[in-house]
Amino acid sequence: MTANTLAEITNLNFAYTIEQLSLTELIKQLPEDRQRFYMFGIPIYNNLGDLAISEAQKRFFAENFPEITYIEITEPQTEQAIEELLPLLRSDDMIGYVGGGNIGNLDITHEIVRRKVFSTFVNNKTISFPQSVYFEETEEGQAELRKSQEAYNKNSNLTLVARDTQTLSYFQNHFEAEAILTTDMVLLLQEKLSETKRDGVLFIMREDAEKVTSDELIEQLTANLKSIGDKVEATDTVLSYKAYDVKSKNNPSLDIVRISERHWLLSLKLEQIKAKEVVVTDRLHGMIFSAITQTPCLVFDNNYGKASAFYYDWLQDLDYIQYTTEKDPKKLAAKGNDLKKYEHSDTLDFSHSFDVLIDLIKK
Repeated sequence: MTANTLAEITNLNFAYTIEQLSLTELIKQLPEDRQRFYMFGIPIYNNLGDLAISEAQKRFFAENFPEITYIEITEPQTEQAIEELLPLLRSDDMIGYVGGGNIGNLDITHEIVRRKVFSTFVNNKTISFPQSVYFEETEEGQAELRKSQEAYNKNSNLTLVARDTQTLSYFQNHFEAEAILTTDMVLLLQEKLSETKRDGVLFIMREDAEKVTSDELIEQLTANLKSIGDKVEATDTVLSYKAYDVKSKNNPSLDIVRISERHWLLSLKLEQIKAKEVVVTDRLHGMIFSAITQTPCLVFDNNYGKASAFYYDWLQDLDYIQYTTEKDPKKLAAKGNDLKKYEHSDTLDFSHSFDVLIDLIKK
């Protein structure tokens, strides 16, 4: 039986991602007369920014390429998917790898599987969706860079998509693949949210290797905000009630994120952000979630300038999103208080920033 409708293909894809059928069985049910795009690296772990990217990519294809059959392959399925897909791959099929901020050596597990995909499907158009890059200037970081260069450079059909000009320059200087620039896919998700009265300040701060804003500064800023009457709440874009590492299964009581849950989980977080007067964050997607909910936001950087690079490339024209290097908690509290005064009704249309990606897929 051939799956022809979007709903039928989506149901097949979901069954595949929860291992109810194999990729071979899925492919045998796809319409023969439609081009296929296989998106590798789909996360099923608890980083909501990465989950939002996957949700936005799926919407991107539904809106711009409804005639293409779009198939999601989760990161843990990579090795088996490669084995099954190679003998079934057609010449006009396309290969993709999910966007994000993990090209580099900070979380090498993502990079290892990405190398495998890029160096395997060398005869098909291959697109790395919008990413940030960071290989540390250490012996280890540069060794990993050389491994990635060797893998990426095997694929003459590979295009690397950067989501900021800092990354674009790095791609152009370190890899042979064509490199293009678009914004982060999540900026496609301009959703209508419920109207609520805004109240209080929400902190969305890192607790990982990219963190550079000190706990002491955050504690002092929190105290200053409370002293001027603000209600202060803390959250994260990492979901504590979902599995963090699906490979090691460190906590078997925590479940993976299924692709059918992404939209719901994202909506919960966006509603939480929309209910606040101000967001304080050092997470790139904390800033992006604030932008798409028109929530005033004070932004600190991460350890390699990912947040500031994206801010200056795409969001600095939004007056309610402000990047800061200020370290004085009293001045920061005043900045946060000032942000409440903005009408924050301005929006930016990012649709045309994806034109170069749309043209690439159409080629």
